Amino acid sequence: MFLQTFASAMTTFLLSLLTFVSPSGDTLTHHIPDIIITAAKEPVSVGHLPSAVSSISQVSLQREGKYRPNTLSQIIPGLHIPDYGASLTSTIYMRGLGSRMENPVMGLYIDGIPVLDKNAYDSDWEGINSVKVLRGPQGTLYGRNAMGGVLSLSTLSPTDDSDPVINVEYGTAGTVRAGASMILGNNALSATYRHTDGYFRNTFKNSSCDPYDGLSLRWRWERHYGERIMMSNLLMSCISREGGFAYGQWKNDTLRPVSYNDEAGYSRLSVIDGYRFRYHGYAVITDATASVQLLADDMLMDQDYTEHSIFTLQQRQLSGAGTMELSLRRADTDAAWQPMTGIFSFYKRNSMHAPVVFKREGIESLMLNNANSHIPTDIGYLTISDNEIPVYSDFMIDTWNAALFHESVFDMERWLFTAGLRMDFEGGNMDYDCMTRLLYRFVPIMAADRELSVPYNGSVGHKRIEVIPKLSALFRASDAVIIYSTLSKGYRAGGFNTQIFSDILQNMTMNALMEDLGVHLDRQFVSVSAGNTEYDPETAWNMEAGTRLHKGSVRASLATYCINVHNQQLTVFPPGMSTGRMMTNAGRSRSYGVEAELGWNPGRFRSQLSWSWCDARFTRFNDGNSDYSGNRIPYVPEHTLYMSMGYSLAINDKTIDIDASLNGAGPFNWDESGTRREPFSIRANGRMALVSGRWEFYVRGENLTDKSGRSFYFKSMGNEFFASVKPRIIMTGITIKL
Repeated sequence: MFLQTFASAMTTFLLSLLTFVSPSGDTLTHHIPDIIITAAKEPVSVGHLPSAVSSISQVSLQREGKYRPNTLSQIIPGLHIPDYGASLTSTIYMRGLGSRMENPVMGLYIDGIPVLDKNAYDSDWEGINSVKVLRGPQGTLYGRNAMGGVLSLSTLSPTDDSDPVINVEYGTAGTVRAGASMILGNNALSATYRHTDGYFRNTFKNSSCDPYDGLSLRWRWERHYGERIMMSNLLMSCISREGGFAYGQWKNDTLRPVSYNDEAGYSRLSVIDGYRFRYHGYAVITDATASVQLLADDMLMDQDYTEHSIFTLQQRQLSGAGTMELSLRRADTDAAWQPMTGIFSFYKRNSMHAPVVFKREGIESLMLNNANSHIPTDIGYLTISDNEIPVYSDFMIDTWNAALFHESVFDMERWLFTAGLRMDFEGGNMDYDCMTRLLYRFVPIMAADRELSVPYNGSVGHKRIEVIPKLSALFRASDAVIIYSTLSKGYRAGGFNTQIFSDILQNMTMNALMEDLGVHLDRQFVSVSAGNTEYDPETAWNMEAGTRLHKGSVRASLATYCINVHNQQLTVFPPGMSTGRMMTNAGRSRSYGVEAELGWNPGRFRSQLSWSWCDARFTRFNDGNSDYSGNRIPYVPEHTLYMSMGYSLAINDKTIDIDASLNGAGPFNWDESGTRREPFSIRANGRMALVSGRWEFYVRGENLTDKSGRSFYFKSMGNEFFASVKPRIIMTGITIKL
């Protein structure tokens, strides 16, 4: 009811605010330009945006086999999306911002429709026309979770002049990928199927650790009614089932093979339906979008990642969300003042079932040994009869947001000045219902087992207002060169910790056991409590200056930035033999950096260079045990590098394409103390294709030198684990235009 009232009031306000009167009054002869729908919602063209922008064309995506978000790593300066775990764990780092859990640091938009759930980010693409990445905080127009930037995909449109295309490829690890796209009237259709036997083996089970099967479907309908009205609908669906979590233990300075005994895997169904409407009036252009989003997934994990039966985790989610956005802008694009005003709102409900099961070895090592160490041996000892103790954890998490935003661009001949402001009113609530039950006996006092039940339930919530301003200036030095500077704010939403509840219940159970026995502890078993299940939003102020050049076959850009972050969100593990992890606010940090891009494409030759340097450090972070102020932020590479060169050789009616590229990232720290580090490393890729008429046969390779490395690090129960970089991958494929 609140959102409906808010939307109605804001719509009335916006319509009155942006009702312009044509100065000439000649409205009947006003020219209406063709309605062109893009994924960007800025009031100016991409070339005049006062921020760092990277664009990748459809041809480049297909040439290099870029079909997933993590394949854009390093191609976009500063972008690092490590490939590890499963699709659930897609993590984005940009400009020193990012974390492994919960809310993403970069927004994802597909044809102008926001993808709310990070768990749906990692999916296969097909029929993508272009990729644009706006780097740096984009909070004024995009709101929450756009601190690091926005990834915007434009898909195949029914208005495109495109032939049906089929692509099939096969390669390493029994990997098969098949994709197709076509246009039928007002409909654009695409589909992708991918299978792999997996790149890593679980030595304990002597089976593949990370097989994958996934199918993605997309339907885009678009229709124009005269020169003024356009309507479109985008329906996307992705279903997948995979293994994953190929984590090997680091022990005695050696990385051991992946070896765990319990089941692990991830299944997901994601459905998004988004509707867009545009009315091109004489004075005002009205854009409206709405979407319904569904995500159902199920994760199984051997959470100790060893051959021992200690404990497992299941996380099953069913979430539904709805979004709405309405924006108004001036129709006269030649006017000196270009205002845009809008409202945005969403509501999301997530039902999560996340039981942790402690198995026999876990009961002994995590519960009994701990409890009996507090009991004098001459009195007796505690036993637990259960071979498995489930800790049931059910959560209902509601999140909602309502925002009002405005941005004005003032065109003063060679100068463009932008001022923007957004106000987000956001709230969240988590209901938790947890329970553990076990049978115990105190020997020799008790003759029989006694049942103990430990419930833990309650509710936590928050409501916050975030004000997000933006100021920028852009100078057109010439037709080919622009110079800009920007001051902007971004924020990443807060939330609730759920994966720490197993620790909470475990320690509550130990305390309850002692109380039930009448044993008084001077120092109880301690852990975090419900008060630690909530963490605050992370905010960042970005000061940026840069320049862009586009002249003939040369494109170049250079950006420098300084970002100050408050309440940095960081994933931490409680000390000792803890079983959970949690998000906490680590105080303050700052990032300095430089990003550069250079492209030169004369004739049949093509080349590209992308490079970034980022110095991201804590300026204030003390976890109660150690002071990490001045240390590098974990998982953030100091440098990213991408270099590519290619040439198209024409032979009679055929063409041979040859491309080679290098990807590099690092060095970076794996932990807050900097005791674990990963050096800078470069991997070589290549592609050769024979093009003849309407078909293309190609061979491409990734990590051609089979260079080893580590892509992820974490701790569990005091043990250290790494995920390894994928080995050499060779793919052979054919593309046919029908």
